[in-house]
Amino acid sequence: MIPLNSIPVIIYARKSTDAKLEQQVNSISVQCDSALSYIESRKHLGWYALEEKLIDNNISGATMKRGGIERLKQLILAGKVKVVVVNRLDRISRSLSQFLDLMAFFEKYSVALVSVTQNINTGDAMGRLMLQIIMGFAEFERELICERVTERMHAARRNGQFIGGRPVLGYNIVPEGRALVTDEMEAIRVREIFGLYLELRSVKAVVRELERRKWHNKKWVTRQGKVTGGNSFSTSSLYNLLTNPVYVGKVKLKDEVFDGQHDGIVDPDVFEQVQTLLSENTARKGSRKRNSHDALLKGLLVCSACNAPFTHTYTTKKNKLYRYYTCSSKRMNGAHVCPSPSIPAGEIENLVTEQLLAIGTDADLQDLVYEQLTEAIDNKKANLASQKMAARQQLKRLDKELVSSREFEAPMSLIRHLEEKRREAVECLENAETGDIWHLPSRKEITGLLRDMQGLWPTFNTGEKCAFVKTLVRQVEYDAVEGNITLHFNEDGFIPGIDGGES
Repeated sequence: MIPLNSIPVIIYARKSTDAKLEQQVNSISVQCDSALSYIESRKHLGWYALEEKLIDNNISGATMKRGGIERLKQLILAGKVKVVVVNRLDRISRSLSQFLDLMAFFEKYSVALVSVTQNINTGDAMGRLMLQIIMGFAEFERELICERVTERMHAARRNGQFIGGRPVLGYNIVPEGRALVTDEMEAIRVREIFGLYLELRSVKAVVRELERRKWHNKKWVTRQGKVTGGNSFSTSSLYNLLTNPVYVGKVKLKDEVFDGQHDGIVDPDVFEQVQTLLSENTARKGSRKRNSHDALLKGLLVCSACNAPFTHTYTTKKNKLYRYYTCSSKRMNGAHVCPSPSIPAGEIENLVTEQLLAIGTDADLQDLVYEQLTEAIDNKKANLASQKMAARQQLKRLDKELVSSREFEAPMSLIRHLEEKRREAVECLENAETGDIWHLPSRKEITGLLRDMQGLWPTFNTGEKCAFVKTLVRQVEYDAVEGNITLHFNEDGFIPGIDGGES
């Protein structure tokens, strides 16, 4: 029975991590036992311990948004607590400003705070003075810890280490953490996404294509067994993917980039081309600008000197419009970065048109087309072979993981995630095994197609001409020094069955 004039006392304990919590003796139990012994020694003063103990586990002392603190306030408001006992003051808070706010709340409701190991009782003036001094040192210690942790993280980054966080598409985090390992299936998909952007030259267009293919962002299982990620791509998440230096084996620290300890999965030249195109599109508000002047080579013309795309622009003099193409790198960074001059638009568009339509009668150009188309098919077949190998390796690994997970009764969320990954691998393997259906057209078929186009070309309007050129040409490379133009043909326009696929 609780005697009259007794003082209800509650124990509060906090631990910043749940490591070793399974041991019989741990930080939380030591705090509670120490506080209980202290309360017992004050029974002669009328102290008695409430059965309820307030415990915040795996929560930092830098925040007051804790279940234990909220419950403590509720009990104080209900008049059920007059003394709060902690093992050390930093168990309540490591922030002096937050701590003082809490002390003001305690004082308002005549609640004392007692620290067992520091012999402090806020019930008297000397205790309150010592309290502020000790809490000042506690906050200083917290700031020092933050600085040391930050320094270690920066040092790890400079050394190329992965220091934690969410995994990105194309990589998994090793079970021990602190390192990235390539996910071969996802790596193939990442490379295709970079290729799609170079082809479509628009983040929004790539997002729409990824939605059509039902490709989603990285999905993974946390250490707590929670499945997270796997959302559809947005323009911002795709932009983050395309600009992430992790894909070329780098790690980033603020504005600095360092060599990473993981393998890159995207060709550095491709990565740089994407960065240049993204910058160029940003500078002119992207490819969302309508092709109002029907520029035939818009999005196709590339400077061979600096590998940057040419931008179509114009000026007017005396009410007359003058169109031209200018190197985007030179335009943004100054004339010293590239020797290519601006090119009159009509002049280079006529040269490209003449060269394209001449394929029907020019044997050398036909050889060039055949060489590029043959190379395209070889690349497609090599890509399919790597997809098959990656899918088989993924299936073998997933089968082992599923057996192990079921044997050791892993969380169902993890098992379902592995099963979903296995279905994706099976689908990828099936698509790859049935994907080699391309037919290289004969020289006669190509020349016939171009001869037909030669006759139809004069009947096309400007929009139809732009569409036709983009169907057959992937890129036009212009060498300003030598004055040469090289056409890189789009295999989609010549070879039936090549449409990007959904592998």
